[in-house]
Amino acid sequence: GGMGEVWKARDTRLDREVAVKLSAEQFTDRFEREAKAIAALNHPNICTLFDVGPNYLVMELIDGPTLADRISEGHIPLEESLAIAKQIAEALEAAHEKNIVHRDLKPGNIKVRPDGSVKVLDFGLAKSGLSGVEVSHDSPTLAHSPTLVGVILGTAAYMAPEQARGKVVDKRADIWAFGVVFHEMVTGKRTFEGDDLTETLASVVKSDPDLTVVPPKVRRLLAKCLEKDPKKRLRDIGDAWDYLDEPTNSVTAPSQSRLSMGWWCFGAALVALAALAFLHFRETPAQANAIQFTLNPPPGNQFAAPYGGIAVSPDGRYLVFSAATGAEVPQLWLRPSGSLDANVLPGTAGGSFPFWSPDSKSLAFFAEGKLKRIDIAGGSPAVLCDSAQAFNSAPVGGTWSADSVIVFPGLDGLHRVAASGGTSSLLTKPDASRKEYVHSQPQFLPGGKSFLYFIQSSDPNVEGVYAGTLDRPQEKTLIVATAHKAIYVGGPSGGLNSKAGVLLWLRDQTLLAQNFDAGSLRLSGDPAPIAENVAASPTGGGRAAFWASDAGLLVYFKGDANVRSRMVWLGRNGNELGDAAPEDRYASMSLSPDGKRVAYSLAGTSQKHDIWIYDFGRKVSTRLTFGPNEEVPVWSPDGRFVAYDSDRSGIRQIYRKEAGGSGQEEQLTSGPDNKISLSWSRDGKYIVYEDFNPKTGADIRALPLDADSSGKRTPVGLLETSFAETYAALSPDGKWLAYDSNESGKIQVYVRAFPSGGGRWQISPGGGQTPHWRGDSKEIYYDTVSGGTTRMMAVAVRTGSSGFEADAPHELFSMSAFGGGGLITTVRPFEAAPDGQRFLVEVQKASETQRPLTAMQNWQAGLKK
Repeated sequence: GGMGEVWKARDTRLDREVAVKLSAEQFTDRFEREAKAIAALNHPNICTLFDVGPNYLVMELIDGPTLADRISEGHIPLEESLAIAKQIAEALEAAHEKNIVHRDLKPGNIKVRPDGSVKVLDFGLAKSGLSGVEVSHDSPTLAHSPTLVGVILGTAAYMAPEQARGKVVDKRADIWAFGVVFHEMVTGKRTFEGDDLTETLASVVKSDPDLTVVPPKVRRLLAKCLEKDPKKRLRDIGDAWDYLDEPTNSVTAPSQSRLSMGWWCFGAALVALAALAFLHFRETPAQANAIQFTLNPPPGNQFAAPYGGIAVSPDGRYLVFSAATGAEVPQLWLRPSGSLDANVLPGTAGGSFPFWSPDSKSLAFFAEGKLKRIDIAGGSPAVLCDSAQAFNSAPVGGTWSADSVIVFPGLDGLHRVAASGGTSSLLTKPDASRKEYVHSQPQFLPGGKSFLYFIQSSDPNVEGVYAGTLDRPQEKTLIVATAHKAIYVGGPSGGLNSKAGVLLWLRDQTLLAQNFDAGSLRLSGDPAPIAENVAASPTGGGRAAFWASDAGLLVYFKGDANVRSRMVWLGRNGNELGDAAPEDRYASMSLSPDGKRVAYSLAGTSQKHDIWIYDFGRKVSTRLTFGPNEEVPVWSPDGRFVAYDSDRSGIRQIYRKEAGGSGQEEQLTSGPDNKISLSWSRDGKYIVYEDFNPKTGADIRALPLDADSSGKRTPVGLLETSFAETYAALSPDGKWLAYDSNESGKIQVYVRAFPSGGGRWQISPGGGQTPHWRGDSKEIYYDTVSGGTTRMMAVAVRTGSSGFEADAPHELFSMSAFGGGGLITTVRPFEAAPDGQRFLVEVQKASETQRPLTAMQNWQAGLKK
């Protein structure tokens, strides 16, 4: 199995050889109950489980090769294969009678003794949720889908299609796996293959095993076991032998099996159009083929905001995208289909997350803390209402119904507002008891009463795409458990009157299309892969780079989810002083006070983060946290502790832990709002943090680490305005707070006194963010992004009896030296060494920011309706 190590041991009480399986982690109570049920299975073809400990299992020791070893030597003669298959079937039948499903049946779990007797191992253990397993074709795999992270799911190549799609499985999944194993015995070859996990799963879901190569006698039996649709599959393993054919039937068998296995039960599978036209459309005229092409940004520009800069008009005639030259703020551009030229939409500088009106004549977008709309025929944008769309953890997206209702996300849930403008009202609220913290990316369904939206949650069983309604917004229906948004596309007519539509959603980075009835909110059939390597945001939030319209246009950015970045030391003039740490999936980082270590958050599978510490001298990385999702580390001034935020309670709270990794972590904050740790005062008394208040947006507060007389740590409000204050840093002398705010309509850097707050000085004239101090409090650094280029700025400051004075900022260096690559968009993408002579920066590879957009016209052509 995939449970860690297996040891041969002697049971001294009963004087017998046993196998002991060790697990890397403790078993749950539920697992123990299940293991006891499995131990009650007493059958000659089932490996006996003798005992269950807190982290080990004791079972019968069985000598002999596994069936995988036998198959690797070539196919097994039919009569012997039948004898083995009958014993496997008897083992399954005995377990199914007791409602135990194996879930991980594969040749590696089946032993064939020299005398021909068969033993099936690891019954029902796949359900146990034991993790710590490598993902490969041959080990119980960890699903990347966050619904099932850490649950051993059975090996990819033997998973039933419903299991591969993360659905609940029953004994019919075992019958499928039995069919795959039997098929491999008689052919000596892999039934479903792929170069990696995603491809293997795609093969399970969409390809058909070749039954012409198996002996005629077992074709009908295999066809019945390998029905993709579990409803049509063999229900009881005991009935399998009714489907054995005598060889005289060999002429009719292949066509029968092709019919039942083949095109008819595919659901929505992507197949060659010629085959489709031949099989389905003999009487109908041939359809147009799907056409794929790439789109480049306008000359001299590059695409900005890969997850939030694109919108395809409902009629398919226009594409809107965000792009910028090297020096300006990105703007929204309009490109009519069929035209090679795109034009800037005036007044859209800094605009993001555009979305269309249903008649394709107007566009809404977010800019400067407002929701705005613009008519594409001309004119300036009009402000509809306020919107709190702060930096990278902010909710995103928006949708516009035929009844002129707009739904868009805020920090406190989805809001609604009239398309003509006004005050927005709260529609949905994240449910803290379900560890929900962001509702985003809404999309109206036909009729304009129900809508889809994405719920981000630290509970992988909750996260996914849901449907809600305007009149009962707190009621919700889970549509698909996924780590990313989904898009509904109306019926083939392109009109929204058709209920028979398709849901586009992502599994890992494979874009799938699945039949979806917008009336009954039901998915049906198998999801069919449409595109591979679709970019998905490494910072979570459900963001993914694909957009589609009912008119048959699909656009997406290709991207590697595991985009690696470099952590580099730069001098004051931008020259590289060397790599600081090996290339990895870095997010926010924090330099230790002595400059010898860096704490950083590292994006793992399914975009969950942990805190790690890298020691520059020893060149060693150590993992500090093991929770569901920890980000944005901050060092204590003595270098003993690291503070960070984690969403394990459903709301991001701030915790601290000893940097050496020993000791328990301590939760420092509580309360209803999400928080992000930003800065720890030099005297050790305060942690300054960002607080996402539903009423005022992103605020800055200070948490005193010394409890008051009542034993509580009561936060002090520093900046609680209706503007977004998204980052703050305390000066080393403890007297000043540098922060950034969008109060002028653009994010700028300011300084004020700490903690009293007297006076306020604007430091950056032309935009700036994430201020850092030099160790002597006499210089401030910040970065400013213009176009695709990040510039590092420095400002000399003086403090004294006359208060605070700042010089004009000057540019130290620009990141264009990295071939157009910029800083990673995280909360803290650079740190300054205390002497201000070196900067530690995380740099994205240039290729990631220079991708063309991939477009597919008429992508539905390949789908069977």
